[in-house]
Amino acid sequence: AFDSLREPVDYLVVDVAAGIAPAVLEFMAACQRRFVVVCDQPASIADAYGLIKVMTTEQGLDEIYLIPNMVTTHAAGQQLFGRIAQVCDRFLDQIVHPLPTIVSDELVPDSQKHYQSVVQHAPGSAAARDFRRLAQAVTALPPIHNASGRIQFFMERMLHPT
Repeated sequence: AFDSLREPVDYLVVDVAAGIAPAVLEFMAACQRRFVVVCDQPASIADAYGLIKVMTTEQGLDEIYLIPNMVTTHAAGQQLFGRIAQVCDRFLDQIVHPLPTIVSDELVPDSQKHYQSVVQHAPGSAAARDFRRLAQAVTALPPIHNASGRIQFFMERMLHPT
């Protein structure tokens, strides 16, 4: 599917299902950076921790970032990140990195009903602002030279650009 992309790609974001299914782990292993989106709900927190545990202990992956999503406030997002980061450090000896929080916003489901991103549908909304902050934070990350990602997954596209 990546071969059909005609324009040069600066960033490729792969949205995978929650959990540790083989396809999820293959995509995570192929990436240079892994962004784990987590909500402040027990199932989401357990899934995020389980994924981080498998990626680090079984696959030796690093460059893991957490994105708190659908939280009530930015402070709540920072607290959620802090709780998960502390558990990962203590039990997995793994550092996870923070990325900006996405606050809960009723305009997100409304934008989905209109088949638009919230940035297009409601550019002045809190969620749109947060997504722009997230995009700026990701593009500001330093280049990776020795990441654990198995980039050969995407090598065909790199070797034979259209």
